[in-house]
Amino acid sequence: MKKLVLLLACLGCILAPRFAQAADTLLIRVALDQGVTTLSFQVSRGAYSFIDQATGLPLGAPEPGESWLVTASGTSLLVQGPGLEGSQLFQGPLLLQEESHDQLNLFEYKGVQYRGNLVVQNLNGGLLVINLLDIEKYLYGVVGKEMGGNSIEALSAQAVVSRSYALSQKGLNAWFDVYNDTRSQAYGGYTGEIAYQSGGTNPVVAAVDRTRGQVLEYLGTLVRAVFHSNAGGYTEDCENVWMESLPYLKAVPSEEDSYAELVGGWAASTYRWTKTIDRKELEDKLGIGEIKEIRISRNRTRVTRDPITGKLRQEFIPGSRTASGRVTEITVVGSRGTKSFYRDNIRAPFGLKSTLFDLLFGGQLRILNAAGEVQALPSGEVYAVGSGNRTVPIGLNQGEAYVIGKGNKIASQSASFDKLTFVGKGYGHGLGLSQWGARGLAAKGYNYRDILEIYYNQGKHNGDLKIVGGYGI
Repeated sequence: MKKLVLLLACLGCILAPRFAQAADTLLIRVALDQGVTTLSFQVSRGAYSFIDQATGLPLGAPEPGESWLVTASGTSLLVQGPGLEGSQLFQGPLLLQEESHDQLNLFEYKGVQYRGNLVVQNLNGGLLVINLLDIEKYLYGVVGKEMGGNSIEALSAQAVVSRSYALSQKGLNAWFDVYNDTRSQAYGGYTGEIAYQSGGTNPVVAAVDRTRGQVLEYLGTLVRAVFHSNAGGYTEDCENVWMESLPYLKAVPSEEDSYAELVGGWAASTYRWTKTIDRKELEDKLGIGEIKEIRISRNRTRVTRDPITGKLRQEFIPGSRTASGRVTEITVVGSRGTKSFYRDNIRAPFGLKSTLFDLLFGGQLRILNAAGEVQALPSGEVYAVGSGNRTVPIGLNQGEAYVIGKGNKIASQSASFDKLTFVGKGYGHGLGLSQWGARGLAAKGYNYRDILEIYYNQGKHNGDLKIVGGYGI
């Protein structure tokens, strides 16, 4: 039986070398910047020491409000700051380290305050800037920016998911574990954390604290718990989006995604959206000459392993549809060539929020259906109702738009394809947790364990989802 287990993380993960940690903390390395030539930081609260890790020599004890400047110089680091005589070279990495964990210590970089330590090193002639801190404190700056709102159950689900994802990334990169943006997950530091403070309480902090150490595990393996903004009503199987098949990333209904429309404003556009592209603009972007044809496919994908090389390979299964109806291939045929885009790589060239869409061409007849969705009229027998409730058949020929005039006469005019309209639903890749779906479920009374069961265990409430163990201390 396949099992999805909610358990407490252990200390067996790879940690950043040479950095001490308290016995009850697990450290994470967050990349704040890469490749910059100069950085300026300052301590904004608490007590820190500034150390050259190569020699162990202290550079100083930065006081709150003091500005320090670090510049890449060859393979070394040039440092300017109070107490130093002019500019001094150090090998690095440099560590701005908390003196005590019994108080709130904060440093500021690019206008954002962060908990924990700051690490700066020269990597290939550019600065790598890392925030090194306890993963639980890291989550304080992630969960609110990712999930939003103040629902303790939705925020708790996000806390477990974000913790699981972050831990699944540890050790994959020699220099850091996660980015501070959507390449991993959004992280706003202490500044992002306190944005949710209200009347002495903070639902984000409460959600992280109540789920402390809890992660998702599938058959003894930590889950790479990816997530997205809005599934548009149905999540997708991993193999139809990425080059792998994962048993805990399977398609499930996500009807509560429509909760975004109840909230309204920008949230509504994560559930239902349209995007129109001028034909000439698309031709210039793709560089394949005049567009002659556009084909889309929603075929399901099969993942197999090459018996010789052992590498994963994918093939489309013709005549089958993905569970959610997402587009898996779009091919544009031009006068000077053809380009095809597959799975989640379809979004970028067309600027789309998701691959769950229908495609409409300029001149194509469209209606607003009962669900409030724009729908293209199919070719074949289409009728218009004229005077006296008489119906008039319209034969839809490609490239023509039809209008019913006086006396029920059909007038047609050339409507050469000049625009392309994508009518879509959802926002993101559609795998794992749907954040708006989670908020909708929470609003209906589901707790965070229920929500995790739905999105990572296909809704099977059979006792496989558990909280077990501890931090291993």
